[in-house]
Amino acid sequence: MNVKARILFVSVIGTILVSCILYGCFFIFSGNEGEEITKPPNTTITKYKGIWLPSLREVNISLRDIDSLKLDGVNIVAISVKICLEGDSIMECESEKQIRNAINEFHKNGIRVFLIINPAHPDFGINPFSSEASGKPLLDKITPIVLKWANISEMYGIEIFCPANEPQLLSYQKEKDVSDWAQELLPKLREIYHGKIGFRVQNMAEGFAVYNLTGYDYVVFGGLTCTKDIEENPGWVENIIKRAVNRLKEVYPGQKYIFFDCGAFTGPDYYWWEPVAPANMPRTMPDLPRDFFTVSNQSQAEFYDMFFNITWDETEGYFIPVYKGWEYRGKPAEKVIREWFNK
Repeated sequence: MNVKARILFVSVIGTILVSCILYGCFFIFSGNEGEEITKPPNTTITKYKGIWLPSLREVNISLRDIDSLKLDGVNIVAISVKICLEGDSIMECESEKQIRNAINEFHKNGIRVFLIINPAHPDFGINPFSSEASGKPLLDKITPIVLKWANISEMYGIEIFCPANEPQLLSYQKEKDVSDWAQELLPKLREIYHGKIGFRVQNMAEGFAVYNLTGYDYVVFGGLTCTKDIEENPGWVENIIKRAVNRLKEVYPGQKYIFFDCGAFTGPDYYWWEPVAPANMPRTMPDLPRDFFTVSNQSQAEFYDMFFNITWDETEGYFIPVYKGWEYRGKPAEKVIREWFNK
């Protein structure tokens, strides 16, 4: 190599290295070609102020509106990797490439990512309230895809990884199976992923499961939902929140908590499967009024202000639902969320 060629080579390499330092961008070589990976922003987060994006629809909407999210104070997003049971195999239901690209785009725009494997949707392929939700056998079946995405999370510098959304839906009346799986899985995750690991616990009418989550960084607690009572009896909703927080601290003492998918449903738009939509309530919760979980836009704002007031000092952060019927953008709740998230 002559002198000019060497100088040019060194110059190119130097430019690449500087770009990597400034933008966190580098290339890996997967099966066929180089793949761009953008690392997360080099910022310090003292509290997670996030939104929950359960499908690529919500991911794409958020990417188109990313400047508004940043004005709202959002510093992290939770992206779902939807998985489905196909015969004896578990596979992604949505494009892996699009998910990877979305992670890059959020990172480029200064927003970190929480990645969660998501079997908690009607297309997964089982009846979660039957023996099809077999517990340990089914949880073991999703383990390979969980480990695959844990490895991807390590490559992309994902802030938090969660192995399963609502694992109780895979383990009907088998709480211990979830605990056993969580503990067997954790050392495997730690071997390949060095970020924070959370485990989902879902609040339900009968309470919430008690798993052995020793060693997990976060208990990711979800399912707190505002009810119409907030309009005439806000104290009742306030007590529900306080009881849930107290129970969480009692069952999982000394652990760190994240509130996930806790919100207020306003409609009128909703996914066909939405359990709290008035049209579905006679089937999902026949003992309750059809509009029990449907509140006004103003009540949604009041709920979030109440929720943050009660929980702000108890949690590491929030991931607010923004899918159909739960959106806050363009409603009074946006002002409330923006004020709290920019504290």
